[in-house]
Amino acid sequence: MRRKGKVFLWPLYFEASISRREGRRLPKELALRGASLQELVKASEALGLHPEEVSTAAHPSQPWRKTGVVLVEKPHSKPLLLRLIAEKMRENRSLER
Repeated sequence: MRRKGKVFLWPLYFEASISRREGRRLPKELALRGASLQELVKASEALGLHPEEVSTAAHPSQPWRKTGVVLVEKPHSKPLLLRLIAEKMRENRSLER
């Protein structure tokens, strides 16, 4: 299920409690514990990426977990996009405290 000009962002890409082999896409220092779909949507909106949320989707490697997915525009490479979103999620978490 591809969409031209869009990138799929799964919460497990940002999850610090799993290994890279299990699906994390960021270094441990950037990853977050308990990354949620809502946090991902909020960070994407703040960066102006026009997110589309699909809350019933499951990552292909974990079809039993319906974590949801966010589709965003692709203004940068995927690794850079993941870093920017992770930093924004960290910033949002620190502001909520």
